[in-house]
Amino acid sequence: MLGDFETPVVIGNAEKPRCFKNIDVRKLSVSWKSNKKAWMNTEIMRDWLVELDNKMKKKQKRKIILFMDNATSHPDDLKLKNINLVFLPLNTTSMLQPLY
Repeated sequence: MLGDFETPVVIGNAEKPRCFKNIDVRKLSVSWKSNKKAWMNTEIMRDWLVELDNKMKKKQKRKIILFMDNATSHPDDLKLKNINLVFLPLNTTSMLQPLY
């Protein structure tokens, strides 16, 4: 079994940040998202999960399990074909999260 990594999602408060004035953010080695507070929200999370599900289905032909906590940005009503979302019980995240 291989441990693969996905492209990081970076959330800023500007769609086109001034620091990237002459750079196309779509060509960066990250997935650039934006909203006013630069926070993860349900829309960004949902889009990322759907994109990952499509990638698992088409390119890698894999089924995966994602363990998630009960953050408000995590959609609990999303039905995906190749991703099984498993939500941790309340107040157990710190005890169950992996140690690096």
